[in-house]
Amino acid sequence: MIEKSWAMDVKKTVEEIQHTYAEFTNLSILIVDSEGRPLVKPSAYHPFFKKLVEADGETRERFWQEVRHYAGLTRPALCDLWLPGVKFIIAPFRSPAGDAVYYVLAGVLIQSGTKDLLEEEVAGSGLYDEGHKLLLDLVLEAEELSSEEAEVWREKIGKLAETAERILRSAYRETYVRDRIADLRGILSTARKDRISVSDTFEQFMTLSSAADVMGYAQKIGPGEYRIAQVAGEGAPGLQDAEFREGEGFLGQAALSDNPMQWTDIQRDPRALFLKQRGVGEFYGLRCFPVRVGGEQLGILFIVSKTKVQVDSLLREFEDTLIVLVGEYIASGTIEARMERQIQRLRPLMEVTRFMISAQNTQRIMFMLVDMSLSLVWNPSSAIIVHENANGQKVQIVSRGIANDFAEQYARDVAKRILRENSSSHSLGFELSQTEEGQLMIEYPIVYAGKTRGVLAVSLSSEQEAEECREVLLALATMGSIILQSVHDQQQLSLQNERFLRLMYTSAKAGEDDQGKKTDLSLRLLDEYARYGGITNEEASLLQRGTMLSVLDDSAKRELGEAFADELAVLKEHRAMLDTEGQTGTFSYSRYTQILRTVLYFAALDEETASRLHLTGVSPELFNHFRKFMAVRHTVQSEVVLSDGSTAAFNPAEAEERGIDAIVKEFGLSKREKEVLELVVRASSNKDIAAKLFISEHTVKNHLTNIFNKMSVSDRAQAIARVFNRGIG
Repeated sequence: MIEKSWAMDVKKTVEEIQHTYAEFTNLSILIVDSEGRPLVKPSAYHPFFKKLVEADGETRERFWQEVRHYAGLTRPALCDLWLPGVKFIIAPFRSPAGDAVYYVLAGVLIQSGTKDLLEEEVAGSGLYDEGHKLLLDLVLEAEELSSEEAEVWREKIGKLAETAERILRSAYRETYVRDRIADLRGILSTARKDRISVSDTFEQFMTLSSAADVMGYAQKIGPGEYRIAQVAGEGAPGLQDAEFREGEGFLGQAALSDNPMQWTDIQRDPRALFLKQRGVGEFYGLRCFPVRVGGEQLGILFIVSKTKVQVDSLLREFEDTLIVLVGEYIASGTIEARMERQIQRLRPLMEVTRFMISAQNTQRIMFMLVDMSLSLVWNPSSAIIVHENANGQKVQIVSRGIANDFAEQYARDVAKRILRENSSSHSLGFELSQTEEGQLMIEYPIVYAGKTRGVLAVSLSSEQEAEECREVLLALATMGSIILQSVHDQQQLSLQNERFLRLMYTSAKAGEDDQGKKTDLSLRLLDEYARYGGITNEEASLLQRGTMLSVLDDSAKRELGEAFADELAVLKEHRAMLDTEGQTGTFSYSRYTQILRTVLYFAALDEETASRLHLTGVSPELFNHFRKFMAVRHTVQSEVVLSDGSTAAFNPAEAEERGIDAIVKEFGLSKREKEVLELVVRASSNKDIAAKLFISEHTVKNHLTNIFNKMSVSDRAQAIARVFNRGIG
């Protein structure tokens, strides 16, 4: 502490003042610490004083032993030291840090009428060691002083001690504050550089601060709601995760202000109950600092001091500034975390957009919107899309994490509030609503085809979470609307193109009765084959359009090429298939082309071609499956004729289902055996059955053996025929 307090420039100042006092009082003056070590160069450097500052001298040791008897002095005093009647003025003063005592020692003083007595006493005692002799020489040189004059010198030396203490305090304050400021600045610098935790920053701050026993940060978690997210210090565990509202206690009062707030002597204040209930024992003061970004308040930094401590005003001012900077550090971390979360949200958002663009199915897009919305919110419990159907009479629901009854009730509410009334409440892009069960929902309109066609809704834990994710969810809903609009436009264009194609087809087949009948039959066969389960409705529609295009001339096909590129590609491959008909070798054609070739072949079937067992380039499984479909179709047509038209229109797929159900009931097939039989009837190979049911081909063979044994048949063909007979019987 001496090194910091008595810097070189301070020593020079004190020495100058000391020399001035020495000349004024005609006294020798020495300023020392409690061990007698000089702090500045003595004034009037008599040989006796030189002995007093020698490092290991006997005179010095004996003299300072006597000085220590006066260690309890609190004000300047005249003291007899070493020789009776020889007085020194001892003026104590404390170090600025309060951890040491310094002394101003001035002398010697001889009171009036005592010099002769002192000389006689010394001569008679025979005490003539070197130290005493030097002191006696100093005494003999001194002038006698009256009591009044001695009192004046005592007061003057006391003023010197006060001046030295004041100069020392000022120097110490400057040095101490400068060092503390550097240390405090280092806390923030280290925190930013090494990204240390907020709690560790608090601990470091409290190590340096003399007025902080507990430091914490209360984070805003919702409108008017706060939770203590980080806290350090004695009594901190009880405060961790504690929640309060605006206006509740001191912290709640601070939440209402944009400016720092401070309270002292708060132990008995009713607003301190929040701290007492959470184990913060004795405390004296509380300082609170708002943490803000722009107009948004993120939270409150607070400092609890347990005792009243006098802190240098400059240091307190800098500490407050540092606390504000720590708040900025927390705010920047919060914003950075928000940005990182947004980036984490945007990455999958951009990824899923590519899939949504390629998905030309409204239902599939809605599923993707629901799944994606759940991944964009940190703590969602559910998500739902309520979508109006084409005629506006019903709504579709796609949801995750919502019970069916709640989903239906919520869908009716959304339809009433938004879809039916076409509410303008979503003008800002979203709306927060609360269900009867108290669940907070954030809702976004799905707008396309000139109106609000649906609503994307996600459940949230708080309005604060809604604030964080609302923009990215809005982006998702907006992209969903744009993609659904694109799908809608594409569907409308496809419908318009198909109407035009049918018109051209009707015109082209006029006057061609035989060819027109064959083409119409092909269209019906595709439709029936789809209901039978051989192909999907989408495949049937594409092949029907290809069939209609087949009757148009080349110039018409070129005109329609952009609108029906896939269909014309199938026709081109179909032409190549016809060119290879009857040739040997291996040919590979798409499934679409194989189906179209098979349908057109059976539509034009006559006695000559009926004898043919297979078509070049068509897989045996597909061809056999279609033959079985045709067999069922012809059988049904024959029975309809025999019933004089009283039988209702026949559905091959329904007949197949009835047949299988009858076989299961009649022969007691198990659930797995029924699944195998269904695939057998649809002409699936053992390998296909194994793949679809996730079992081995060996297991498939075992199931088939059991099925054939129960049905008393020897092969697949007999089993299929029996199913057909049961279905049409």
